[in-house]
Amino acid sequence: MAKAEHQWLTSEVYWMTHVGSTQDVMINAAADFQHGDVVATDQQTAGRGRLDRSWDTPPGTAAAMSVMLRPHVATHLLGMMTLVVADGLVRWFRELDLAAGVKWPNDVLAPDGKKLCGILAQWIPEQQAVVIGIGTNIDFGQHERLTTAGALADYGVVLTPQEFVVAARHRIVAAVDAFVAEPDAKSLESTMSTIGQRVKALLPDGNDVTGTAVGLGPTGSLLIQGETIQEIFAADIVHLRPA
Repeated sequence: MAKAEHQWLTSEVYWMTHVGSTQDVMINAAADFQHGDVVATDQQTAGRGRLDRSWDTPPGTAAAMSVMLRPHVATHLLGMMTLVVADGLVRWFRELDLAAGVKWPNDVLAPDGKKLCGILAQWIPEQQAVVIGIGTNIDFGQHERLTTAGALADYGVVLTPQEFVVAARHRIVAAVDAFVAEPDAKSLESTMSTIGQRVKALLPDGNDVTGTAVGLGPTGSLLIQGETIQEIFAADIVHLRPA
C-alpha cells in the first residue's frame, strides 16, 4: 500500500498525499487495520458522501479521513457510530470556542448553519467493524466554495489538515470508547442542533414527515413530534430539511 510520498504521521495515522478515496483504501485492506487506525489525505479525487453523493474539494482545503472502528457493542448499535463520532468532534470544536452542532444524521454544522463536516459509515459485518469516513473543511483560502460550506478557519480554528487528522483521531476514539462503556443515545442529544427544530424528513416515495425533532430513539433514530411522535431512521430518508 505504501508509496514513497505517503507516510505514517503516527503509529495509527497513515497519510496519503493523494488518493481516490480513503474509504476504498481502508475497506479493501480492512483486515490490516486495528481499532482507531486512520487513512487520511488532503487531496481526495473520488470522495463520496451519504447516498453515494460525490464529495470533492480543492487540494489542501479539506481533510478526508477514514477511521476503522471495531467497537464491542451489540450489532444493532453499530449504526450509531456516525452520531457518536459527530458528537465527539462537536465537543472538541466547542472547546475551541466554535459553537458547532450535529445535524442529524451525519453532518456537523457551524453556528451559522454552514457545513463543516460530513460523515459516512460503511459496515463490514463479517468483521463486526465499521469504517467511518469524515470530510472536514479546513481552510478554503481564496478558493471558490459552495454558499452552504464553512471551514474551520472561518471561525478561528486554525489547523493544518495533518494537525486536524491527528487530533480528530484522538477525539473520535475517545468518544467511541466512552460510548461503548455506556451506550446511551440520550447522551448524544446535547450536541444536536437538530433537536428542538421544525424539520421535514423527505422519504424516497416522495412523501415527508414534518414536525418538531424532540429527541433520539434508542438506536439513534430521530423522533419527530407532529400529531403523533414518529420515529425516522437515517436509512429511510433522502434528506432532512428545516420545515
